Amino acid sequence: MESGSALFLLQSFLQDVHPDDREYMSSVAQALLESDGFGNDITSRPFRGVSLDGRWSWYEVRMSVTRDNDLLICEGLMINVDVQQESSLSLQSSLLCDQLTGLGNLKSAYALLKDSISTGLPVSLIWLDLKGFGRLNTYLGRAKGDDILRATAAVLKDWLQDGDHLIRPDSDEFLIILNGRDSKAAHSAALHLVQKLPSLLESYGDGFYGLGFHAGISSFPDHGDNEESILSSAASALDQARRINSVAEPIVIFGDDITSRTAELWNLELSLRQAAVNDEFRLVFQPQWNVSGQIVGAEALLRWESPSLGPVSPGVFIPLAEQTGQIHSIGEWVIEAACRTLSSFHGSGDIPPLSINISASQLSSREHDLVKTLLVNLQRFGVAPRYLHVEITESGFLDDLATRRLNGLHEAGICLHIDDFGTGFASLSSLLSLPIYSLKLDQSFVAQLHSFDSSSLESVPSVAILKASLALSSSIGAEAIVEGVEDFSQFDVLRRMGYQVFQGYYFSRPLEFADYCELLGNQAEKSALFSAPSDGDSV
Repeated sequence: MESGSALFLLQSFLQDVHPDDREYMSSVAQALLESDGFGNDITSRPFRGVSLDGRWSWYEVRMSVTRDNDLLICEGLMINVDVQQESSLSLQSSLLCDQLTGLGNLKSAYALLKDSISTGLPVSLIWLDLKGFGRLNTYLGRAKGDDILRATAAVLKDWLQDGDHLIRPDSDEFLIILNGRDSKAAHSAALHLVQKLPSLLESYGDGFYGLGFHAGISSFPDHGDNEESILSSAASALDQARRINSVAEPIVIFGDDITSRTAELWNLELSLRQAAVNDEFRLVFQPQWNVSGQIVGAEALLRWESPSLGPVSPGVFIPLAEQTGQIHSIGEWVIEAACRTLSSFHGSGDIPPLSINISASQLSSREHDLVKTLLVNLQRFGVAPRYLHVEITESGFLDDLATRRLNGLHEAGICLHIDDFGTGFASLSSLLSLPIYSLKLDQSFVAQLHSFDSSSLESVPSVAILKASLALSSSIGAEAIVEGVEDFSQFDVLRRMGYQVFQGYYFSRPLEFADYCELLGNQAEKSALFSAPSDGDSV
């Protein structure tokens, strides 16, 4: 075949090649024409061509080329590879796809971001995680956990605008690529999303109760000029959002302040590691009163006074301790300090019990035996178990190990209080399975009783909850304690409802040990707080 004739035939052949593959096959044709003819073998990659029935099919060309002067001798085959190509494309898709949700995975995020950045237009990345998913997954089971992830993916997909992309890079995380939007627009979108997600997910069932969200945001070109730097910046922002752990502002945009904030958190973490060793912790005590004006217990609250940082709020260092695993050593310090405090009352008669707070991670830890730690310290300081009570939140007994340990504490004679009752997601059956001494009503319910008149009291949303909680505690044989009582009007309403035990600033702020001891000896001085006249019958 002469070269001119070969060129004509090859150009005719290219007309039946798919437009997206035509440039590549043209390069294959050019290689054929320029072949030196010494037994060159050419095999193309799969390409699309028109089949006899007019459809696009996948083919490979395998050619052997030789020359005889001006003649080009081509021998070869064009093979249909539809089956092999579909299998290959399916495999490639699975490598880029999350099998549970059908979304792209982290590998696909790199490719999508690269394409978006190549346009030169602004691109923002929201890295979202589901706060509390791990505990829900443990409590409800993996099948329900998978349902939560699929439902979250469905809600997020519905939220996306045209041109945006949704990716699931890890078990409880999602990436959202917003094309054409800067970090300010992304923050506004993320804030709206985080606020709306809980209500949107409620339609999928009650298993979503207690789920929260953190988000980190980065954007091109402000926070990086390639896909790696944009992903890394968003991950750093998400990490800071987790560390801050703020309900009011769960979203962090990457910026220069992250470096200083990270350094600040690192310094806080290092200081926290030395706090117990350097004797920087102390306990303060907030009394609990019965309706007759007698102190019937106290809650021990942890305080940290750092020489370099000053007073550090428990709302700051407790979440940090949870995240870094220091909660276990701090918890051991609290247990020892509480037992030492109780031992100082030896010979003082029957004293009120002391309650300490125990976290869910302390209860569930397989490396730290909470029951053993409590019993060893009680024995060491000669304290009867009935004087030391433990408080946990509803999320604290969501797995079997935690439940076994709580039953172990009860068998040892230690009383169990459910703290912040009404804000968690424990089932009634789980409450009935535990030996509960008291339900401590969350102070948010009491806060709603600040301003009302007797005629509108029933319209206060928390009144029905407070009444129902009191009835529930009675039905399971538990005491009901209300926290956060700040004035007489709240106390009076709660007293008329039938509550018998109270805690809050109206009666006493948390006290240093010496002041608490003094109060125990002079309880009568507080009698006026309980004797103000009630202005009506029971609520």
